[in-house]
Amino acid sequence: MENKTFIDKVVNSLRNAAVELEELQVQAALGKAEAKDKWEETKHGFTHYLHETKSKVQGEGGERWQEVQAAMDRLKVQLALGKAETSDAYHEQKKKISNAIHDLQLKIKKDEKLGKAYSLLNVEAEKFKLKMESLEGKFDESKVKAEESFEEKKKDFNRFVETVENKLSTDSEGRWSNFQDEMSEAFS
Repeated sequence: MENKTFIDKVVNSLRNAAVELEELQVQAALGKAEAKDKWEETKHGFTHYLHETKSKVQGEGGERWQEVQAAMDRLKVQLALGKAETSDAYHEQKKKISNAIHDLQLKIKKDEKLGKAYSLLNVEAEKFKLKMESLEGKFDESKVKAEESFEEKKKDFNRFVETVENKLSTDSEGRWSNFQDEMSEAFS
């Protein structure tokens, strides 16, 4: 029963992510100055998610919990760095944040006790990365390329959501194991 509730949470999170991405696309179309503000808001939202996650899983971590905490802290530092006023500054932040997300994902994946947290982190990290991609066009002034990239990523994300939902609803044996494998594959 607990797995069903968790699976529902993940599927709902994926659906909410698709809606948020649609909203972001509309907002990003407004202009570069507003994109800078949206970038800061997006970083703040992901930082808030990390803080909540750290509080929730504090006692659940295994031997590698210290490594996971350190990786979360490094990611929070990258997210807290100053505003990206130029395209170069944005790309530098994006690169550092992406690397920190990847490091955190690896650390959580290694801790077997944090399997559910790993799955949810992957969803939130992918949502964050898609938001970064959609805002990139405003910093680069190549709006058409960014919109095409965003649309392609959004379609891929929606296909992934449907695939996960179908697999979870049809395969009662080993759903959790398959789900973790799918999440790892989709977000790596």
